[in-house]
Amino acid sequence: MYHRLTSCGTLSGVLRQFARSNSSAKSRWLNRQQSDPFTKEAKVQGLRSRAAFKLQQIDDRFRLFRKNANQSVLDLGYAPGAWSQVALERTSPNGVILGVDILPCNPPRGVNSIQANILSRKTHELIRIFFSKRFQLYQEDQLHRDHGYFQHMLEEVMFLSKQEREAGEATQDVEKHPIDVVISDMYEPWPQTTGFWNNFTNSAYYRMANTSGVAIKDHCMSMDLCDAALIAAIDLLKPGGSFLCKLYTGKEDKLLENRLKRVFKDVQRFKPTASRTESKELYFVGLRKRKDVDKLKVFLG
Repeated sequence: MYHRLTSCGTLSGVLRQFARSNSSAKSRWLNRQQSDPFTKEAKVQGLRSRAAFKLQQIDDRFRLFRKNANQSVLDLGYAPGAWSQVALERTSPNGVILGVDILPCNPPRGVNSIQANILSRKTHELIRIFFSKRFQLYQEDQLHRDHGYFQHMLEEVMFLSKQEREAGEATQDVEKHPIDVVISDMYEPWPQTTGFWNNFTNSAYYRMANTSGVAIKDHCMSMDLCDAALIAAIDLLKPGGSFLCKLYTGKEDKLLENRLKRVFKDVQRFKPTASRTESKELYFVGLRKRKDVDKLKVFLG
């Protein structure tokens, strides 16, 4: 009797069932990728992923980027770099793109990047210093022309800024709101499991995990990351600037939309045709950031 009740639940049986299910899911994903026209076209055009076409279609509709306008663009969750490629092309020749990701990733040629945790206040300060007038002098002389890494230079500038603050000297060349456009596609897998972030304060591993397939969990996690991107936009985006974030739809959409309306004069929902029909992903676009945004009122109002 005991054997009959538990035979389907033995460890080996469960493992075999999981392996079959996992193999089947991988096969479906591979078949879908191989037949997907956007995936094929991304390879032809040398784009790092099909996500590039989503941003192109969003920009065609809302005109986030402008050529010859010296735009500064912050790309959150930029790995593998397809959105940064689009931003660079559409802001050329004078656009400056900074990709930030918790994953290690070599940026596309012409794009700058740091591997950092956007949930950290220090990361916001690094971003602000990068886009400041002071850092442009460092960038012009020392930034590598191919891969754009500058972490060591930022740390040097951070040290100098700290010295100036302790000495009571002004740091007027570090702009408070130096960015024209913030785009966020944060939802990449993070393979590290221990030892890199303080999970007590920011829980980076849990908050930046890949999609699970459980709709309500994916929705709630995407809301959390959209809020993190919105905080970065409040802190760093110029008045009049633009914002874009990806989310997975669910019951808290309206709450996020209300928060966005406290920050931007125009807020739109959009799903590009490059998004798969069955996907729950959706994009919020915020245009014309308001002046003097109160962060507490945004999240508590």
